[in-house]
Amino acid sequence: MNPALVFCFLFFTLLTPACSPQRPGVVTPSDATLPTERSGYVAGEGGVRLFYQVDGEGPDTIVVLHGGPGLNLEGLRPDLRPLGRRHTLLYFDQRGSGRSERPDQLRLTGAAMVEDIEAIRRAFRLERLTLFGHSWGGALAVLYGSSHPDRVERLVLVGPVPPRPHPYFDQYDAEQAARHDSVTNARLQRLGRIQELTRDPVRICRERFGLVKVGLTATLDLARKVRGDLCAGTLANVRGMDLLLRQVWSSLTVDGDPEGRYDFRPLAERIPVPGLVVHGAEDPMPLPGSEEWVRALPRGRLLVVPGAGHYPYAEQPELFFPAVEAFLAGAAQEQRVEPR
Repeated sequence: MNPALVFCFLFFTLLTPACSPQRPGVVTPSDATLPTERSGYVAGEGGVRLFYQVDGEGPDTIVVLHGGPGLNLEGLRPDLRPLGRRHTLLYFDQRGSGRSERPDQLRLTGAAMVEDIEAIRRAFRLERLTLFGHSWGGALAVLYGSSHPDRVERLVLVGPVPPRPHPYFDQYDAEQAARHDSVTNARLQRLGRIQELTRDPVRICRERFGLVKVGLTATLDLARKVRGDLCAGTLANVRGMDLLLRQVWSSLTVDGDPEGRYDFRPLAERIPVPGLVVHGAEDPMPLPGSEEWVRALPRGRLLVVPGAGHYPYAEQPELFFPAVEAFLAGAAQEQRVEPR
């Protein structure tokens, strides 16, 4: 199955944009002063305006990469607030997502998104990055780490999309469909088509992802614990969410392979830093895909969270955050929680 058809939920120093002479309100890496506001815009690859948000007051900075492609930082920010007690969290909307600028279609690529992370690093004068990526954001963290291995300190990959599509996306698709009745599956398909055309894409998006979350979490009650807004952003970005997803995945497949084939395992092998892969035991994304990430990462560890689906930080925070904090603090032992 072409992964472009599957939604993957798709996880400092401080911080106000000075005005650049070319793009008012946008901080460029060459600006003499750091951004000092808690939110604003910086210039990404090719000058694309990227919206950022800073939370927390900790001495170290974690750069958070949201899922999708096409979702937004508000999909994660409300649920990751516990990390802000000890760390500074730097979120940004990826190009074409949330409140960031949507460039022309040819610049909606995985390679450009990798260089956007590098532009963020330079704009905020961060020597090395701890990257926290959810779903698609986990793969994006690996893409960046393989291109800039000397700029990465640690990786936390939460519910990451698998490092290769087959057989995992077929299994994911089947499991997702099995968690909904036929009426709901038909409704989801129709909502996806409407979202690309309607004048009110946010309303349609919220109805759509309200249904999707039920299939991604361990239980209906846990779905209600996920507070992130997966549909925040400009109308154009929310309306074009599916288009962006298809465009980015197409840019990452092997020579534009129509079957959607890619293999990120050799890229993961280039990243020598500690990496924690977190997988909810009830996530429809197959666990063997996360196990492949752990085998590919030279210093990979696995955390399996019982009673959680695709959002373990929201579904089982009492298990998730202590283990992640231990990893961030440099605990040497493998952090693994077995399903009961």
